[in-house]
Amino acid sequence: MKGNSRTSEHPYLKKGFKSALDYFFAENLPQLGGSLTRTPVVEKIYEMVESYFPATDRLKMGQMIWYAVDEGEKAGYGKSLQQSKLRPVILDVIHETDIEDILKGVKNRERQKKVIVRLFNQSYEQKGVLTHADVASILRLSMLTISKYIQEYEKETGRIVPRRGTIHDMGRTLTHKKIICQKHFAEGKTVEQTARETYHSPQAVVRYTNDFKRVRECLKESWSVERIAYTTGLSKSLTREYVEMINGEEIPF
Repeated sequence: MKGNSRTSEHPYLKKGFKSALDYFFAENLPQLGGSLTRTPVVEKIYEMVESYFPATDRLKMGQMIWYAVDEGEKAGYGKSLQQSKLRPVILDVIHETDIEDILKGVKNRERQKKVIVRLFNQSYEQKGVLTHADVASILRLSMLTISKYIQEYEKETGRIVPRRGTIHDMGRTLTHKKIICQKHFAEGKTVEQTARETYHSPQAVVRYTNDFKRVRECLKESWSVERIAYTTGLSKSLTREYVEMINGEEIPF
């Protein structure tokens, strides 16, 4: 017992990053206090280093580490990426299926589209969400190209790509509103089912479907876009999007 009680005090265990960090704080930041206050800080920094700099010895050819915004991070007005919690994710920038597609003669546009969707999905599976700018930087494509290919994919498949704009409900994207309303109204899926399949919160699904119903009822009275926007509290541009969706009979009832 006597030997075991001193195990944690062995000098060899005092070597390493944690001890070096503790010594640095003690020497250069004495106002932080004694070991009781320094130790939790050292442990947290060590935890962050382990998280942000994962071991790369198991990375496969074609893979890379990228810092995505944490899935649980809440978006806010004026909140920058520097103020957001990040999460390291491993992405297949080049996969064996990409090589197979080249050999099969798949067009470059379709290959790029598949890679773009894969990167967003892989990040989300690891509880991180990528932005258009992230994927544009990784693939050295323009953000306009990324946006265009995502819209094409969502329109062709009826599936929403999990990216920061949709997961954190940032910006305005007609495509995902349309898909949400289609699943809820036309396919008869519950709010919970629709939320799961579109990577949205149930609250967001309820908001979109309620806005859709309000605009639809106003249109039955032949109201103008301006009057609908004023009455519902929606912006004119958003109201116009719902009107076009309804008038286009894209969602049957």
